[in-house]
Amino acid sequence: MNATDGMMVLLHERATVPIEIGGADLIGTGRIGTDRIGTDRIETKPIDTNPIEAVRVPCEDSATTLPGMAKAVLAGLRQRGWAGEWILVGLGDRPGALAQALALEMLGCDLPVRSVAAVPDAALPAWAPQAQEPAAVERLRAACEAWTAPEPTLLPTQRCAAHERDVATWVASAAAAPRLRPPPPATQSIPLKNGGPLRAPVFCIPGAGASVVSLLDLAQAAHPQASMFGMQPRGLDGIAPPCTTVETAAASILAQALQAAPQGPIRLVGHSFGGWIAFAVALMLRQLGRTVASVDLLDSRPPTADPAMAECDELDVLVRWVELVQLSSERPLGIDAAGLRPLPASARMQLVHRRMAEVGLMPAQSDPASMLGALRMFAACLRTSYQPAGVYDGVLRVVHMPDPELDAEGNDREALQMHAGWLRHAPRVQLIRGGGNHMTGIRGRHAHALAERLGLGD
Repeated sequence: MNATDGMMVLLHERATVPIEIGGADLIGTGRIGTDRIGTDRIETKPIDTNPIEAVRVPCEDSATTLPGMAKAVLAGLRQRGWAGEWILVGLGDRPGALAQALALEMLGCDLPVRSVAAVPDAALPAWAPQAQEPAAVERLRAACEAWTAPEPTLLPTQRCAAHERDVATWVASAAAAPRLRPPPPATQSIPLKNGGPLRAPVFCIPGAGASVVSLLDLAQAAHPQASMFGMQPRGLDGIAPPCTTVETAAASILAQALQAAPQGPIRLVGHSFGGWIAFAVALMLRQLGRTVASVDLLDSRPPTADPAMAECDELDVLVRWVELVQLSSERPLGIDAAGLRPLPASARMQLVHRRMAEVGLMPAQSDPASMLGALRMFAACLRTSYQPAGVYDGVLRVVHMPDPELDAEGNDREALQMHAGWLRHAPRVQLIRGGGNHMTGIRGRHAHALAERLGLGD
């Protein structure tokens, strides 16, 4: 193995790295943050000809969840300009969990992760936090407790034995471990309706954690000669890591759209979070000089670049999932954060699954684990912030769907705020009023009415 094969990242939470690397202590007194690396930069030493970067965690930022901390670490690492594979090692129970979160973040960006390894606290020298650091230690501890570790099928992880006598040698062996299987393409193109060559093809992107089936009614309401493609982001199967950036999914859709339509105009439709992806694809197409016939964002809130807005733990994710389920079924599930909070993660899933089965949204005999893929995708979307790479100069149509919790005045206010927010990224925004709610507005009669308003049936 040569130095270009992999960069080893050692994650730890101590004043110094707790193991000797290459016969010398690798000192790490600083943290990599999203805003600076500067004087806190940690010394890099080679091991078996592989460069090493030691990163003390948590980062000096506002992240309170493990995925948020992983995003901050990745932002700092990417400033290094490394273009090879990554070997991630967590030195300690909590850094080990963060190493897994970092791996999922990297794989979600289509970055090459060679291997992931974790060393338990029991295999390392005893350690006690310094008196001035309890807040940082507590923040990392709380983040780990609120996070559910990925299944081995999703992220195979090497685990050092608690009685290992030579941890440094074991860590060095992580560099020679078999490579992780690279994830499949970020999106898959699924034909929703075959049309003819005389109409611009329509590429439809579902919302957070949703299947392209959610847009089937809208596709069927389109003109018989319109080809409709559903662009399914990966991860719904619970095996592939979901995308963790808008740009990753957009780049994949762009390539498939250009292959399906090498010339002529293209139409884009995105629902909810899928609207961000559709907007990013539109910017990429315009940059290539392609004609974008229409960009329709269905109840998609304006983008935010603030990582703090995307900070949500497992309980937050599940509560927001329940809210969408209730909108879809138009029936209350009788579940709230207060009722879910005292339950362990498995019991929470069982409760939500049982209530979904009761309203007909899940088969009664299905396994609650069957929800994991969709939930993980949903969580990845919620935790994603997005700053458009430019201003879209074409017509952008934004569809606002009523919130049943608001009165007419509240919905009007929300619609105008949505319009104003998108105006910052596209000066030619048209606001369209949809029917139903965030989930039912793309189904049944509401889908047919929406297709008419968007001109998909013409």
